[in-house]
Amino acid sequence: MLRSPLARLGLACCLAGLAQATLAAETLAGIQSLQWQPDIPVVADAAPQALGDVWSRIREGFKIDDAADANPLVARHVAWYAARPDYLRRMTERSRRYLYHIVQEVERRAMPMEIALLPMIESAFNPTALSPSAASGIWQFIPSTGRLYGLRQDTWYDGRRDFTEATRAALDYLGKLYLDFGDWQLALAAYNCGEGCVARAIQKNVALGLPTDYASLSLPTETRHYVPKLLAVRQMVRSPESFGIALSPLANEPYFDEVTVHASLDVQSAARLAGVSHDEFLALNAAFPKKLIRSDAPVRLLVPAGRGETFERNLEAGDWDSWQPYTAPRGERPEAIARRLGVSLDRLQAHNQFHLKRGKFTHAQTILVPVKGSLSQPAETSPVSADGYSVQPGDTLFRIARAYGVSVDEIMAVNPSLTGDALRPGQVLSLPAGSQAGLAPARIQPASLASGPAKSPRTYTVKRGDTLHAIARQFGIQLAEIHAGNPGLRGSAAIHPGLRITLPAR
Repeated sequence: MLRSPLARLGLACCLAGLAQATLAAETLAGIQSLQWQPDIPVVADAAPQALGDVWSRIREGFKIDDAADANPLVARHVAWYAARPDYLRRMTERSRRYLYHIVQEVERRAMPMEIALLPMIESAFNPTALSPSAASGIWQFIPSTGRLYGLRQDTWYDGRRDFTEATRAALDYLGKLYLDFGDWQLALAAYNCGEGCVARAIQKNVALGLPTDYASLSLPTETRHYVPKLLAVRQMVRSPESFGIALSPLANEPYFDEVTVHASLDVQSAARLAGVSHDEFLALNAAFPKKLIRSDAPVRLLVPAGRGETFERNLEAGDWDSWQPYTAPRGERPEAIARRLGVSLDRLQAHNQFHLKRGKFTHAQTILVPVKGSLSQPAETSPVSADGYSVQPGDTLFRIARAYGVSVDEIMAVNPSLTGDALRPGQVLSLPAGSQAGLAPARIQPASLASGPAKSPRTYTVKRGDTLHAIARQFGIQLAEIHAGNPGLRGSAAIHPGLRITLPAR
């Protein structure tokens, strides 16, 4: 660890240039070339400590030296928070959805529990928080750093707002910063203003013969206040009564379950399938800017604990709307499309940006429209032949079973090679005897948002030192996508050098 000022000076000279050259490049290649492996003890599958609740676990895990409270800025922020008990109550109430998971991950990596409180000063645990510098999500990643740490960002998905993925990325980043600076206060400062900023401040103080601890550095105003704010929050958690609030016990158990979907649906339908409110579902699944969940690849969702089976059962029943692309011709009115689909115009407008003149499309425009259950095939093209059913883009076993009046288990029984719902276009499935129903004619002709021919999945040969998380980050994909394409994998322990795994097409 780089704990001495002279050791950090050597790092400072390197980081001052490297941080700008690498981070400013805003490419994943930078992080891949460095192959950071945090040298921090990791406890596999850490079990919850035998403590009363999550707040107790946090208090027991504080590690930053209490001497840091001597910084006069800490007292200033303590007074600020103490004068705003209502703000503290709202913030701690929002945190209840997320803290158990964060505490588990912080504890597993043997990090200070102060880090579990960091979202309180970053975003006040608001999953959709967006700063003037375009930092987003609970952990407030800017776009470039998010991409460096494997957080995909596109039209349909923003990994910076994916709570579990962003938590993984934030802790990866903080672990790397601690290895750089050998001090948690300096690591936290670098999380706020960047490695180069802190390295240059250290270099300047060394040149002047001054101390190089956090409180002694000449840092931007926001960064000088950053750690004192966190330490003030630590005092609030230690002694909430001093701040005029009561921290209700927070159960030492998961708040949410994970479910994986292979369907395109809007978050309103997904919330209904889980039996929770729209706001509660969005609080756990804020990563979808258009409020639409696309089915290009398996998508992992969070639902309140105990709701996972309800969600999957309702999804299988097919009582939901799939959102699919449709090319609206020039001159068509959105109202006519809404009438044909039996939905409100407001619902269409919520997920699309129309280009209209006098209420009509100014040119042919691809929009997203809801189709009950899933996308129906056009009547004139049948995917069924003497050999069986030919899988179409966007198909799932749920959809096919529902369309032909059979169960998923019946399809699985006559297709023993199937190991999950990961289907590929063109794959031919046998249908159970007596399956006579055809797919219903489409009410509209679907279009594709993709350009060019469909791409085939890729293969990757595992190298020494690889982990599934590292592979996912390298290729800009989600861990769930790797598991979906490789049903036999069960965690990183299942991989070894030379193993060939399937990766989704991009």
